[in-house]
Amino acid sequence: MTPDSSSQSGPEYSVRVTPEDLQTALARALASADAGLVAPGFDAPIDVLAPTRSDLGDWTTPVALRAAASPDRRTELAAHLCAELRGLPAVADAVIAEPGFVNVTLTPVGRAHIVCNIVISAETDSGGGAGPERTPLPALLAVSYRGSAQALFAGGCDDHIDPNAVQVLQRGHAAACREQRRAHRAGIATEGVDPGSLTHPSETRMLNALAGLPSALERSRRLGGAEPFLTALVDLADTVEDWIRRCPVTPTVDEDITVTHNSRLLALRAVIIVLAAGLRQLGASAPERI
Repeated sequence: MTPDSSSQSGPEYSVRVTPEDLQTALARALASADAGLVAPGFDAPIDVLAPTRSDLGDWTTPVALRAAASPDRRTELAAHLCAELRGLPAVADAVIAEPGFVNVTLTPVGRAHIVCNIVISAETDSGGGAGPERTPLPALLAVSYRGSAQALFAGGCDDHIDPNAVQVLQRGHAAACREQRRAHRAGIATEGVDPGSLTHPSETRMLNALAGLPSALERSRRLGGAEPFLTALVDLADTVEDWIRRCPVTPTVDEDITVTHNSRLLALRAVIIVLAAGLRQLGASAPERI
């Protein structure tokens, strides 16, 4: 990806919604709620989680359930939160799910922004020529490049890292590298991409797994244990292998290379960057072949 490729690709990739963005938007929405809707002194963490079913949207939050001043005002507060979230350009819809949950569905471009964010940020840190106006390094990549979570895995956590989980991560990383090599041999490029074209259900799951990793890391820090972050990494590796099977980056011999294939290759680069960063943080190698 060249420094200018994101601007050549068409969509406006500064439009994004990650779980952290949703947490910020929800905090603002709580602050702007009518008097009497929010319990006085509410300051609990605002959780943004993956829903139990894909038909419920991309993300869900129980904050209206927890923050409402009384049980009979949960729905009213949830409606206020939905209205505020729908004002975000990358949110396609936000709906109430009783007894006080809010389910959020993103636009394809909003969902896929994480891919450009990761790749551009990695290029910035490696001296790839991206300018200072580029998006800052995502929280997950900071784990690898800036050591922001060394205490969690090196000194502040006594968790035993399951070697089977590490093998799953290494297998997923190697599978992604193998698919990248095939794509390069086929002449697929990462210029002229449109990550908003990544709309297959398996791509949605993969993109959300990428976007959810910083939140999982934060939960690990809060709990003082590696399990939430490690579980999220393993889920990403499993999701990526399913995505590669269902949505090949390299077309068959009788297919033309399209913007979707270019975009899948860009997504693959993001996956490789993140899995390698996670494996390094766990003190394990990131093999390109197994």
